[in-house]
Amino acid sequence: MKPVKYHRLAESELIESALFYERRREFLGNNFLDLAEEALAEIRSHPDWGKAGKFHTRSWKVRRFPFRIVYLDQPERIWIVAVAHLSRKPNYWLERLE
Repeated sequence: MKPVKYHRLAESELIESALFYERRREFLGNNFLDLAEEALAEIRSHPDWGKAGKFHTRSWKVRRFPFRIVYLDQPERIWIVAVAHLSRKPNYWLERLE
């Protein structure tokens, strides 16, 4: 399996979202991280199964949370472009592809 590499802002989105959920309810942030890891395991195992998006990106929904992990399947790695909330600014992460 290919290694996973995060865009620096995607990594911040993951951490900030987990902290947000943890402030709302104890262990909810950890639950979010566990389910994001589950989604990443699926992405690594089957990168071509993600929902096709713009500019050759794909995305995978995080179970039970309103987030999609947006990624590029590159020859040497899986590059996580965004951990995007489904109700906020669609396609804001496109500038990260430049």
